Amino acid sequence: MNGLETKLKALADPARLKIVELLADPPDDQVVQDPQCGTAFGLCFCHLKEKTGLSGPTVSHHLKILRGAGFVEGVRVGRWTYYRLRPGALEGVAQALWKLAKEGRTLLEKAV
Repeated sequence: MNGLETKLKALADPARLKIVELLADPPDDQVVQDPQCGTAFGLCFCHLKEKTGLSGPTVSHHLKILRGAGFVEGVRVGRWTYYRLRPGALEGVAQALWKLAKEGRTLLEKAV
């Protein structure tokens, strides 16, 4: 359960949740894509700073926590780093919570 606890703690902070929301549904005009294959690199650090209204060091701190929890990955392109959600990261948390909800419901149904 420790992995789930780490992930939930990372999402519990309003600023980190805002970053995750921005990365989950970024404005099309701010997503940088690989010109050769069209793969989305993600959002530039500067866009995250602008959209959250936070200072650079604060955004960096939150990104570090989100990376540590496995939600975010950075893609280096030249001098720039673009951030995007790791595929399946949020789904893993949703599945773990869904499993707990099902177990709780089953226990309640047995008690009735």
